[in-house]
Amino acid sequence: MESVFRREDASDKITQYSCDVEEEFVPKVGMWFESVEEAGKFYKEYAKCAGFSTKIRNSNRCKETKEIKNQLITCNREGRWTSEVPCAEKMNPICGANCPARIYVHVDKKTRNWCISKVVLNHSHPCCPDKA
Repeated sequence: MESVFRREDASDKITQYSCDVEEEFVPKVGMWFESVEEAGKFYKEYAKCAGFSTKIRNSNRCKETKEIKNQLITCNREGRWTSEVPCAEKMNPICGANCPARIYVHVDKKTRNWCISKVVLNHSHPCCPDKA
């Protein structure tokens, strides 16, 4: 699996980064999975090819059964935060980059299968497949 990164300059001067990953590994709206774990594993494999890490940002559960009914999985650099440790003291400083990359999956009530309903592939930071 080989990936190539492109820098895209939007008209509003916000730099977005995207990567070229083999088509079969790219998440798309409408993809179906048998479980939420399988959907998460698929996105994690895509992230590894693309050069970023993921985190589960949000999961909503059914009130009665406590089963997960939808989940938001984002790039690990989603959000805006800074460390309390000064960057000069860190060996490998990393901070949130307000990255929009994410997928949103939900369960179909009839079939009990999971579907990707939202995909954002662009990042606000460069990704590095060698370090993923």
